Amino acid sequence: MSRAPQTTWNHDDPTAEAEVDPVSSAEEPAKEPDRSSMVHALRDLEAAKARVERDAKRVLDETREQLVAKLLPVLDDLDRTIRAAVENGDAPAVLDGVRLVRSQLEAVLRGYGAERIDARDQAFDPARHEAISMVAVTDPRGHGRVLQQVEAGYRVGDRLLRPARVVVGRYTPPALRAPRYY
Repeated sequence: MSRAPQTTWNHDDPTAEAEVDPVSSAEEPAKEPDRSSMVHALRDLEAAKARVERDAKRVLDETREQLVAKLLPVLDDLDRTIRAAVENGDAPAVLDGVRLVRSQLEAVLRGYGAERIDARDQAFDPARHEAISMVAVTDPRGHGRVLQQVEAGYRVGDRLLRPARVVVGRYTPPALRAPRYY
């Protein structure tokens, strides 16, 4: 009667390997892995590799989107600065410098895949636009159209980072409008 291999563990050291009694392990022939188990192991390895690559891409995309989202308010502030400087007639050299910084920042954002969504004069789309107000229009063609863009929207690929904030036209037929008293 042959003796089963004896394996002893060193419980004091969790990193230690199991010790196998060499006499009992020599009695059993080493098993060769069969082809089906090797194919199964290879498929598992390929699936794990694909999962790691997918997870790495997802993390990269999320990090890119977070960076772009944090830089968008800076771009908005530069737009407001330019608008205020033009309205007030501020120093042209300073205005040109701010425009240059704005264009550089926009180029960096485009390099990260950010795409500006301009909504002016388009049909209102709640998937891309956020209506912050509605304004009465006298022409029915203006109903549901973006009249003014308060803040540009941005997306990266198919994913919307921020909807464009817009003012939308709303047509009210003349019969329903409030009467004017003179």
